[in-house]
Amino acid sequence: MKVKKILWGALCLLAMGLSVVSCSDDDGFLDDSGSKVILPGRRAYILYEGTFGFSNSGLAFYAPDKNADFIEDIYKRQNGKGMGDTGLSMVEHDDRIYVVVSGSNYVARLNAAGVEQCRKTFTNTPRYIVADDRFVYVTQYGGRVSKLDAHSLVEMDVYRGENDCLEGIAECDGRLYVANSYHYNDVGQVIYNNEVLVINANTMEREGRITDVTVNPERVWEDDDRIFLISRGDYGDVKNELQIIDPRNGNRVTHVCEATKLAEGDNDVIYLVNTSTVYDANWNAVTTNTFFTYHVNSGQITDHTFLNEAPEELYQSVIYMMEVDDETGDIYIGTSDYVNEGKVYRFDRQGVLKETFRAGGTNPNSMLFID
Repeated sequence: MKVKKILWGALCLLAMGLSVVSCSDDDGFLDDSGSKVILPGRRAYILYEGTFGFSNSGLAFYAPDKNADFIEDIYKRQNGKGMGDTGLSMVEHDDRIYVVVSGSNYVARLNAAGVEQCRKTFTNTPRYIVADDRFVYVTQYGGRVSKLDAHSLVEMDVYRGENDCLEGIAECDGRLYVANSYHYNDVGQVIYNNEVLVINANTMEREGRITDVTVNPERVWEDDDRIFLISRGDYGDVKNELQIIDPRNGNRVTHVCEATKLAEGDNDVIYLVNTSTVYDANWNAVTTNTFFTYHVNSGQITDHTFLNEAPEELYQSVIYMMEVDDETGDIYIGTSDYVNEGKVYRFDRQGVLKETFRAGGTNPNSMLFID
């Protein structure tokens, strides 16, 4: 075993010298072809939106093992150009990164080093993405969901619905669960919807509608054959709410609690934050964050914070991102003031603060871990 490790280390050094591949003890080689920088085998990427209309989205590189320097926009360094306007969502699939740049109307496939390999441009505004097997699926405004070949990003099929604004998407057992958030009436007013579409991923035909969800459903995740949904409410009397859809039980909806962000932990634990904002006499926004956990199997809500050593400012900041590194259990929380570069707080699985670092740009919204 010792000889094997020595040989593997030598191979990794050779690969780093060629700057075309990266080594990982777990998975072998990552595709770093075309990379202008040498990256470690274990890496993370932070997608930040930038400011709407300013075309300053980007992808930051971060080394969780602290064995490489932070790069505030590795996409620009690798590709010689900016990402564009409003990098909204991303997903990792087979060690490739798929990024939805909503304001610039495209989806790009990047290799493990952030080098763009191909892209698909849309007429309708793309929003969120999910990957499964040989395909990626992209929601769009105008009621469309595109089924793209995961390698070429060629559109293979499309769901054409009504003229609604579709947002989050998740896949479970061959079906797509799509948040149908809102539409505009004849005079241009926003009308919030209260449904999740169920689409057959093979035929791209709608199989049903789940209509007993809270209005303005937006973000959707799948975990352990369950669909987790956060609705935004009406920004008034109807609040943000976490719901769970059970596909194994006729898509029954469980209304869990008020929440604005979630992240999946270990042992059926979901980390949650609920943000409330009120305005003082001078119309200054006052934000308060409550951090807590939900135990999926028991249905128990732990009402005390899972952050044991959190800086006070985190409880008054705008929480824009919350992710968990599934290898270490570390929790990453990104904040924004909508103007300046965001900040990321890294906690261990016990909720102890390990470090705080830059997000790379404004409005960090998601983070991927690759090794």
